[in-house]
Amino acid sequence: MADDHEDIGKTITGTADPAALQLFDDNLVTNLKGVRVFDIGQGDCIGLRNQDDEVFCYVDYGGLDDHPDKTNPAATAHRMPVRLGGKYVSIVITHWDKDHYWSANKKNPDAQNCEWLVPRQTVSPQAVLLARKLKNAKCWPESRGDRPASFGVGADHDIVIRKCRPHDASAIKEDRNLSGLAVSLQQWNDTNVEMAMLLPGDCPFDRIPHPPMAPLRAVVAYHHGSHTHWTNATTTAVGNRHPTYDMVYSFGKNNHGHPDRSNYEPDWNSNSVETPDVRANGDQSTDMSW
Repeated sequence: MADDHEDIGKTITGTADPAALQLFDDNLVTNLKGVRVFDIGQGDCIGLRNQDDEVFCYVDYGGLDDHPDKTNPAATAHRMPVRLGGKYVSIVITHWDKDHYWSANKKNPDAQNCEWLVPRQTVSPQAVLLARKLKNAKCWPESRGDRPASFGVGADHDIVIRKCRPHDASAIKEDRNLSGLAVSLQQWNDTNVEMAMLLPGDCPFDRIPHPPMAPLRAVVAYHHGSHTHWTNATTTAVGNRHPTYDMVYSFGKNNHGHPDRSNYEPDWNSNSVETPDVRANGDQSTDMSW
């Protein structure tokens, strides 16, 4: 029914001009070391790591089924801290599916004090309830269309954010996988982008506008490795990969078929995050560095 879902723009009324965004404190971040994919059960939580191996920005802050901190929420706050140098870090939400934001609701409510950048989408009542708790949240402006926004980190790295497709305000149940934000990281040499990392959320590669063209150093598997989002364009994209390429699957016990490994070539340097058979000491987070 129409009243079961709501345009998140009615709750988060502020928009963010990407040119004015301050996603990180330059005094705390001088270099982009890579990413950390956290063990949060079914879902995504990816930390961007600075020169000191500290997380200064999260891409998603989720976790749902099979969460390793199910009986100890304080462990999430310890493993996935939301403050750095006495300041709150930023959180970029790729899309409003519960497994991409739920840890901020139940596992570490302190994350609600962070600066949030979110896509405008038709969302569930649970997402609306969380959005009302956020102290500093802004929607990506739909007026920007598919133009990406780039944020420099030191002299050699960029964070690039793009909206995958426009929000459909008429949709009762919008396909949030396809209208969210995708994030990529780029490392430069003197004149060109040398390699990239891609954090696509649940969006398949062929639906991401202006995807990184440099060889992919690492990818967090599209939609947790779902077969529905392995397209011909995906095959082409991952074929353009760096010799030390990593593919990380982020998932927990689920009924969604995540991941379908048949699409992933066995010779790839692939890591599994959050699988019960490899989880050790409640955490199987994985770092990917340049």
